[in-house]
Amino acid sequence: MSNLYNDTTNALFNAIDIKKTIESNNLNNIKRVHAGTDNEDTLEDLITDVVFFLENLTEQLKGERR
Repeated sequence: MSNLYNDTTNALFNAIDIKKTIESNNLNNIKRVHAGTDNEDTLEDLITDVVFFLENLTEQLKGERR
């Protein structure tokens, strides 16, 4: 379980760095391309969802470690 927790926290920190990079380069409002078409979602929406998921997963894994 320890490796999964470490891998998940590493992915979370990477996702946070990506989010900060998107923000600092003003890329927040670039539309998501899915299946070859533009969507309503933006890069900011997508990375926010990933960070939220990884934060929750990290908390769940942390609870299992106890």
